[in-house]
Amino acid sequence: MKGWKRLLYYVLINIVVSAATTLVVLKVWERTHPPLAEVITPTPVSTPSQTAALATSAPAAGVTEQAAAPTDALLPSETPRPAPTLELIEYKIKSGDTLGSIAVEFDISMADILAVNTIDDPDNLSVGQLIYIPTGPVPIPTATAETPPTPAPSATRQPSATPTAGPSPTASATLTGSEPGVNISSVIGAGDLNTERVVLIRTGDGELDMAGWRLEDSSGQVFTFPQLTLYKDGAVNIYTRAGQNTVVDLYWGLAEAVWQSGETVTLYDAQGSQRATYKAP
Repeated sequence: MKGWKRLLYYVLINIVVSAATTLVVLKVWERTHPPLAEVITPTPVSTPSQTAALATSAPAAGVTEQAAAPTDALLPSETPRPAPTLELIEYKIKSGDTLGSIAVEFDISMADILAVNTIDDPDNLSVGQLIYIPTGPVPIPTATAETPPTPAPSATRQPSATPTAGPSPTASATLTGSEPGVNISSVIGAGDLNTERVVLIRTGDGELDMAGWRLEDSSGQVFTFPQLTLYKDGAVNIYTRAGQNTVVDLYWGLAEAVWQSGETVTLYDAQGSQRATYKAP
């Protein structure tokens, strides 16, 4: 009986010691490690004015960001790039100059030179005459424009006094003033496929449809004009090499040069009538 009592005392003492030790450890832990909730989520105290400021500031920031995006997206369309400015170079005609040689010297087409200068006769230039050379291609209306430029009035333009009998005249036949035609102005770069071309200059008033016209060399090689309308004082280059046609430059598409010194260039209209000839220098 005494043995059981002694064992019971030992158990009770162990329980008391364990409980005391646990309490001491918990107290020490609480002092050295404050509760996590108190550190991470402190309870702030907000005044009514602070609450109102927070409520209005967040939506304002969102609205600003959303409004900025479409404004930036519209900037390119609202501020278009300005068109490039075409510059002109003054040039005085020297002895031996031709429009063709000047065009080759400045690497520009004769049509562009004619477009910015008032030249009555491209084949008759005077020494000391001042002309302007564009530094780039001159914008020209397309060949198929619906409304051609109105020709300047001429003192020699008079209606025909005596009408002639026959079939109904064509549009070109009813024009008053000088009859529309084409002159072969020059052959540039003969023998060099990269630069070789024939230059045609428009003469007379009104407009001239050149679709179906033909340019032939002495050996019978033929270039047939596509749909093209030339207006008064207009010009067009016919290059021997291949290229992309424009209203001022046409391309034959040959692999070898055609023209040589002394060769005759002949121009026929769509009905097969000879309209102009030129001998390459």
